[in-house]
Amino acid sequence: MPKDLSLANQLIAFLPPLERSVFLEHSELVELKLSVVLVKADHAITHAYFPVDSFVSLSLPMTGAPDAGFTLVGSEGMFSASTALGVTGSAFTCTVQGAGRALRIRERELKRLILEDACLRELMQHYVHVCLSRSALQSACVGLHTIEQRLSRLLLMTRDRADSAELFLTHETLALLLGVRRESVTRAAGALQRRGLISYGRGYLMLLDEPGLESAACPCYQSDLIFYEQAFSQPIHACHRANAASRSQTPNAASVRRAVP
Repeated sequence: MPKDLSLANQLIAFLPPLERSVFLEHSELVELKLSVVLVKADHAITHAYFPVDSFVSLSLPMTGAPDAGFTLVGSEGMFSASTALGVTGSAFTCTVQGAGRALRIRERELKRLILEDACLRELMQHYVHVCLSRSALQSACVGLHTIEQRLSRLLLMTRDRADSAELFLTHETLALLLGVRRESVTRAAGALQRRGLISYGRGYLMLLDEPGLESAACPCYQSDLIFYEQAFSQPIHACHRANAASRSQTPNAASVRRAVP
């Protein structure tokens, strides 16, 4: 795998060099194609994915209604975090929303590495904490904030993971991710366009005023970033010990730099 991709996923980048090398030896770089379903809800998890320059959506099946969007996962995280808890089935359907690459590792291999590697185990525990915080935040967001606010937040989340102000999303996809009717997305997108924050056409959106869109978004956008930063600003003791051991054995080893979305 090219060197410049070994640090592209932020969770993997946080691992000390030796532990990162072991993880990479047991993973493979794969291409994720747009709209492909990687995992279906209530099906067994065969692989875990750590996006590099791709991103996926997680949605919940709803009885008698379309699936409800839950969140987006890009290079800041992985799917499925439940693997770290020893769970073999997925509660979510995972669909590729941004084509690109990801590190893929077999579920059984990841479980084994988590058991053997204290740093990876502690890192995954921190990420599970982030996922639980996001779950609570999402539940509150749906009930408290307008569709226009939530759409603004979703567009910013997509921008962060696509690393672009140009977004290729249909109204059907946005409706799925927000858990609302397509007509509601059309009205909310029209309101944002009239305010000069975005322009949109069929399957295409351009963010024209990103600071303005951040002001229009519900506070959950910033809260989500804060959850992530706080989780990984806390000491991950096993990683510190592993890094110290690595430095003592290899004085010139480069340190890992953590990136927060």
